[in-house]
Amino acid sequence: MADHKGRCYLTLNCKQIFLMIINIHTIIMLFVAFVSVALGGYLLYATIRAILAFRGILSSETKARFERKGYLVFLVACVILFVRMLVWPWFYFMLQSFVPEIPGAMCMFGVTQILPATVTFLQIIKPIAFFFMGGWLLCYAVDKSVPTTPLMRRILFYLLPVCVILLVDGVADITYVLRMKPLMSVSCCATFFDVPLRPSAMIPQSLFGQHFQNTLFFVYYVTNVILIILLFTSLSGKWISLSKPIRVGVLCGQMVIGVVNIPVMLYTTIEYIAPKLMQLPYHHCIYCLMGNGMVIDAPIIFGLFVLGVFAVGWMGLLKLLCRHSDATAKTEQLLLKINSVAAFCLLASLIMVTVHVILV
Repeated sequence: MADHKGRCYLTLNCKQIFLMIINIHTIIMLFVAFVSVALGGYLLYATIRAILAFRGILSSETKARFERKGYLVFLVACVILFVRMLVWPWFYFMLQSFVPEIPGAMCMFGVTQILPATVTFLQIIKPIAFFFMGGWLLCYAVDKSVPTTPLMRRILFYLLPVCVILLVDGVADITYVLRMKPLMSVSCCATFFDVPLRPSAMIPQSLFGQHFQNTLFFVYYVTNVILIILLFTSLSGKWISLSKPIRVGVLCGQMVIGVVNIPVMLYTTIEYIAPKLMQLPYHHCIYCLMGNGMVIDAPIIFGLFVLGVFAVGWMGLLKLLCRHSDATAKTEQLLLKINSVAAFCLLASLIMVTVHVILV
């Protein structure tokens, strides 16, 4: 009898070990992650070899010959980095698909309570990976547009940390999906987002007082409007005629406000926009706003904002990596396009929020 109970207990443990949530989202995530890790490892190895082979200052002919030999490396890099950028939104689609499988989960927040450290790490590294991978693709586009490929050495060195981020992100995806087991009951998101001492309320309250929500929304509006004005200033016909210190000041202002805008948007969304748009004055869950279908276009609003802010950062990255090179003219042309994208995305996001707030 004891042996029978022991075998049953062992069987149950084995089932728990190999139990995981299997659906189309996890299958695609695992497939992309395994392919990313395999190709990312090859890409890191090939990049190191290419850097070691790239000695000194090479002639244009040697650079062109070197680029032809490394065509496969850059092709793999372009494909895998573009795919990995799409993994960030897919990760949240996957979390949303887990909600019916987790007892007690009302939204993605409940899913994040299982393996919370891993989920937190993934939610931090994915936007970082998105930013640096997108920056590399833009730098490579500039380099390819110039016959002499003047930025090849720089983009090779830039590719090293990008490969490391790619590998870490891919391994974390695999670890999370394989360890994710619907074996525990979780609490509702209200126990975290709606308590008076929630983290998103303490900092704004210490700055703006007890009734901080309206002030916080005003700050969000002002920072976005200022950033949009600076972006349109860079697109104006008089931009070239401005002195260099003024142009540098405008660009630095864009970078600073872009960085400040990220926490401002996050806190404002949780404390003002989410309750307002969901018409639930005391519910501050950003996951409910994004994933429960209560505000259909909420992911678009947030996606436009993210793309706009990241575009501002990409402009700074291009300015930094493409300076003092033969690609200056091509860089300026691409910067104008990215500037237009940033201005459009931020303006569209702000208008959508404004319309919602007015109509509610």
